[in-house]
Amino acid sequence: MPSAKQPLRILHLTTRLDGYGGASMLRSLAVSQAAAGERVVVAPSMAEKLPVHALRDQGVTVQALGGRWPIDVIALTRLARLRRGLAADVTHAWDLRTLAQAAMSGRRRPGHVLIGSLLAIGDATRWTERVLRSIHSRVTAFTVPEEAARQRLTQLGLAANRIQVIPPGVSRRGAGEAGPARAALLKELELPSDAKLIAVAGPLGRHRQVEEAIWAFELVRVIHPTARLLVVGDGGDRARLERFAEQVSEPGCVRFLGYRDDWNSLLPGVDIFWQLNQSVTTPLALLEAGAAGVPAVASDIPAHRAAVSHERTGLLVKLGDRAEAVRATDDLLANPPRAERMGLAAAERIAEKWSLDATLAAFDRLYERLTHAPLP
Repeated sequence: MPSAKQPLRILHLTTRLDGYGGASMLRSLAVSQAAAGERVVVAPSMAEKLPVHALRDQGVTVQALGGRWPIDVIALTRLARLRRGLAADVTHAWDLRTLAQAAMSGRRRPGHVLIGSLLAIGDATRWTERVLRSIHSRVTAFTVPEEAARQRLTQLGLAANRIQVIPPGVSRRGAGEAGPARAALLKELELPSDAKLIAVAGPLGRHRQVEEAIWAFELVRVIHPTARLLVVGDGGDRARLERFAEQVSEPGCVRFLGYRDDWNSLLPGVDIFWQLNQSVTTPLALLEAGAAGVPAVASDIPAHRAAVSHERTGLLVKLGDRAEAVRATDDLLANPPRAERMGLAAAERIAEKWSLDATLAAFDRLYERLTHAPLP
């Protein structure tokens, strides 16, 4: 009779543990693995308090490594000590920085698996290319979110059979959540029932170009005075953006909500989601908006076209064209039935192509394949 499968010891590494992008996928996978009985440790260099508490509440150990530089001797020492103590079967690094640290922090034990999930390889710099070429032989497998990223890695000399495409996944929200979510948002923000809610979400850095969204919003507000812009997320650029909003908008019209661990439950109450910046890969926030049945106005670039079908699940506008973004937003706000049809179509599309269950199952299969010991 075959012996029961022993729980895996899994170490997840990330530069920053928050609620965005790869860190969000890491959290979903770690919770799923812990629920399945695996021993899971998440070791971030930096972490937000709410995600840490959420993981610990669901049986995942979180141990911050610290470290301020890409190659930090103290962080490397802590990582090596952690890996020795845990004796992990799988180390899964969720960005190039932590993948390089894992590859350099001590000898690789026989049978140990090192996985690198690279979510933004499309904008690889020369430094990125040098690091990948120097460490790729120590990495068991790579995962990327789309085929274009896989092709980019093969161009850098990585073997195609060691690269697996696993698209990000999101949970679909229930069809009846829009009303309660909207009521909760309006109550929290002390807004009237006729308010028009536009949202942008993600880490607040200069590359997000949130100030452009604020300028566009001011034009929307001329046509729709009850419109409000919700900026969801946190980051180093938040203070500057808040000052900017105070200078160009009326008090209370641009609301900075900070990082919200409950954002997905409130998202169905939003009227329109904006993704007007440049993106290297399809933003998770854009997928979450579609899953919540919220139509998007997004810049017309490949990373957004993957998630938004123009005139069917949202509207695509020329990158950097503020006037076109305003016209598209007005089109949806002025025609609620059309916006609702697009939102329902978006939810169907996301459920079909970007299911969280399918993503977690793909990672499970990868882990099983890489850790399965061949019969003698």
